Amino acid sequence: MAYPQAQARRRRRSRYRPTPSWLTGRRLAALIGLVVLTPLVIYGARVIGGLSRLTGSNPASVLGCVLKVKCDSDLANSTKRINIALYGYGGSGHDGAYLTDSIMVVSIQPRPGGAPQIAEISVPRDWMVPIDAAGGHPYYGRINEAYSDGQAGAPAKSPRFKGDDQGGGKLADQTLNNVLGIPVEHFVGVDFKAFQAAVDSVGGVDIDVQNSFTDDQYPHGECDQGDCAVMTVHFTKGMQHMDGARALIFARSRHAYDNPAEASNFARNKRQQLVLNAVKAKVLSVGAIGKVPDLLSALGDNVITDLGIADTDALYNLVKDVDSKSIVHVSIDDGNFLYECGYPTRCSAAYEYAHDKSYASLQHYLNDVFPDPSVLAEHAPITVLDGTGAGAGSSTRWSSLLGPLGFTVSDGGTTRRTATTQVIDNSGGRNGRTAQWLANYFGVSLQTQAPASASTAAVNTPTSTGVTVILGQDSEHAWNGNGEGYPSNPADNSASSGYANTAAQPTTAAQSRPPTQAPRSTPPPTPPPTAPPPTPTPIICIPPACHKP
Repeated sequence: MAYPQAQARRRRRSRYRPTPSWLTGRRLAALIGLVVLTPLVIYGARVIGGLSRLTGSNPASVLGCVLKVKCDSDLANSTKRINIALYGYGGSGHDGAYLTDSIMVVSIQPRPGGAPQIAEISVPRDWMVPIDAAGGHPYYGRINEAYSDGQAGAPAKSPRFKGDDQGGGKLADQTLNNVLGIPVEHFVGVDFKAFQAAVDSVGGVDIDVQNSFTDDQYPHGECDQGDCAVMTVHFTKGMQHMDGARALIFARSRHAYDNPAEASNFARNKRQQLVLNAVKAKVLSVGAIGKVPDLLSALGDNVITDLGIADTDALYNLVKDVDSKSIVHVSIDDGNFLYECGYPTRCSAAYEYAHDKSYASLQHYLNDVFPDPSVLAEHAPITVLDGTGAGAGSSTRWSSLLGPLGFTVSDGGTTRRTATTQVIDNSGGRNGRTAQWLANYFGVSLQTQAPASASTAAVNTPTSTGVTVILGQDSEHAWNGNGEGYPSNPADNSASSGYANTAAQPTTAAQSRPPTQAPRSTPPPTPPPTAPPPTPTPIICIPPACHKP
């Protein structure tokens, strides 16, 4: 009788299943696939949504571009030089919401078969320039006003600067075109909120602070919101990890009572370039790939651009592998092409003017900012001598201008005065490409001299190899706009870039500059105050810098 009971028990055990009966092998595989793919789908949806908001493209176009189904852009496979303006401004809730606190032009020269050359050109916000918002009737103002005027649609009269949120970028781009002499085809406008959120979204950035400095006049808040206080901020030399708020302060700081070198426009422009490159490096790092949706979300509602998804994709593919160390950094400031009005002794506010009122000198330089890689590959030692007799530090100026372009340059000081600039190849032909580039740039015939006699017979310099440039009186005349300007360089990139070098001719806007510009001996015009100056408020201190020494 026990045997049937045991048999019954075995039958009950055989009916036991460790998994539900509905979970077949195929269904289990599908479930595992769903668990694995769901985060990827969510990630992809967030990326597509973020790119759609950022570029103003519909999600279908973004998806097609991401999947490489259809992503057509004129920028892809182009050999033309590409110029994109970056505008940084306070945005809603800030004084002068659309006055561009930061202006930078990123210039890209594609090189078939090799990495493109890239230059970051910083433009000071206080530069007084003609702004043509009405079509042939420019008014005179700081360059940072152009974006704000276009965004507000007043005093802009031209329809292209009114009616949408891109009027500011369009007017600012045109203003840059007129004074820089290079075509700015696209723009990106970013407010402080987007800047700060972008840095935070990638977990902060690591920045190598070049110099220690303390700014005891950094704004604590916004005057139009009742907070006119200032606070003290300090940065210590060395590698620093910064969150968005700290990086914004680092990029905006304009004063440094303990380090005058960090109180200049040049220093602030350089800090902005450091932050930009740090964000780029963080975004492109392997560890930050998961933060891309957060970055796009942070930027989407606080960025204005005329770049569509296809253009954005083409630019990314063009520059993604470029070594940041190879990027040319140019700052237009009062150490080179501009001079200050003399604030506060000779004028009531900060203004900067171009030495050359036709802008020809500046335009010539920017058109030649990308020497051919074969020229730079010579690594030729270049000595610059000042033979102008003007005592204006021409050799120092040109050493600092040629160095960022990738040349190895030394300042040879002054030498005897000469009427015309000379470029002398002392290398026996080894540095012939460099010598010829410099001769073309200054519009003179190349001279050659045996290395053994170069130092004594011709140029009065200890350099016996490489290339020597002796700046003549003609170079100083051209620099100040008193001559016809520098000639076009036939060896530059302008022809291959799809536009002519206009350096030798003043721009239309520059020629029609209104007579309100003050001469150097007279203080520049003072804009009428829009409101009485705020009552000073106590200084608010942020450690570690709380007291002046």
